[in-house]
Amino acid sequence: MKLLSVILSVASVALAVGSLVTNAEDGSNSYNVSVADLVPGNISSDDIGTSLTTKNSTVPIGTKTYVVSLRVNATHNNSCAGTLITPKHVLTGGASVGADIRYASIGSHYNNGAENGEQIKVVAIMSHPNNSENSQYSYDFVVLELERPSSFAPIKLAAADGSDIKDGEIVTKLGWYNTAGEGQRAHELQRADVRLISNEECSRQTFVDETMMCSAPVGNQSSCTGDYGGPLILERPDGDILVGSVSWGDYDVARFRCRG
Repeated sequence: MKLLSVILSVASVALAVGSLVTNAEDGSNSYNVSVADLVPGNISSDDIGTSLTTKNSTVPIGTKTYVVSLRVNATHNNSCAGTLITPKHVLTGGASVGADIRYASIGSHYNNGAENGEQIKVVAIMSHPNNSENSQYSYDFVVLELERPSSFAPIKLAAADGSDIKDGEIVTKLGWYNTAGEGQRAHELQRADVRLISNEECSRQTFVDETMMCSAPVGNQSSCTGDYGGPLILERPDGDILVGSVSWGDYDVARFRCRG
């Protein structure tokens, strides 16, 4: 199998999310969202319609319950993915706005239906203030506010100083991406490992800036736009850490080809 220029770029949670959602100074479960206006990015919603990966594995049911399936209604197929970062807020990518997301299914193992997890209405959408039509994929974040708090625990965010993120480290992406062939989504939540690479190395093949970080596949695992908005995590004994959100990529894997 020939593998050509497989690079996954994810926007750095450590650099950008902290300006959107902050915990209360008193240590309570009260959160403050500091951005109220939606500033659409220039990412087409068409870019999130394809899904592709190879050699992934199914996540055990009842685990990774901070992963969110974003849908046009409570039981519809997953349109893109997100991550629960506070009890009432979900992090995802800017193109999810164009997908007419109205519901977040938190803790769901399946890409549609209401068999497990909880389906909560999205009531507000907030983007990073530096994300605009001219920013390309920089600051490719939106935060979705939920109608009510989720009963599932949110994931821990990476340190704002970037100390959790090291070049060469193996991290895990999660989503309902393809397992059987081009254009098909998995019914169950999937995982695949990728390796973080330096922005210097990444910039030899594609454009990156300080809001982004890059990863390359481990073996034949990769990611494509069906994972858009989904989490990139570090698995630790004391709990998973969110280090990135899948934004875009440039791939040519065997007979499958996709772009972010």
